Amino acid sequence: MLGPTSYLRAILSALAGSLLGLALLVPFAQAQVLTQVNKDLGNGFHSQESKQINVPGRWHSNQSFKFLYFEKRHLCQCSEFSISPTGQIALFQDTGTKVISSFKVAKNSITPYPKLPAGKLKSVTWLAKEKQVTLELLTQKDGTETTIKKRLTLK
Repeated sequence: MLGPTSYLRAILSALAGSLLGLALLVPFAQAQVLTQVNKDLGNGFHSQESKQINVPGRWHSNQSFKFLYFEKRHLCQCSEFSISPTGQIALFQDTGTKVISSFKVAKNSITPYPKLPAGKLKSVTWLAKEKQVTLELLTQKDGTETTIKKRLTLK
């Protein structure tokens, strides 16, 4: 039988070991997906939004990630996209690279447009026969947010 001092040491030792184990496991814990919502956009396109919450103690908070697909093909992780009125072309801005690209169903190919001005895609207006679009981009100019319009001929 343990005396009161030995008993207390045993409890503290067990507690310290479990806290150390917990401290070692926390950095390896991953974010958990809480919800995943799919939305049919028509013509074979669909979006998926995954909402995640991170393990307590992480530096960032709840996150939402949006993805665009054509059938089973992943096109981008993007928050802004537009599908042409005929459903044959999608225009989107990749969240990671910020590059605006188009996807043509007939060619099953993605064409990036890296030479466009830097900025966040706000809106897309489809023009005659879907060969051109007018983009509205939110940019920083002299420390102020400015919206610019840019016409783009799709390749």
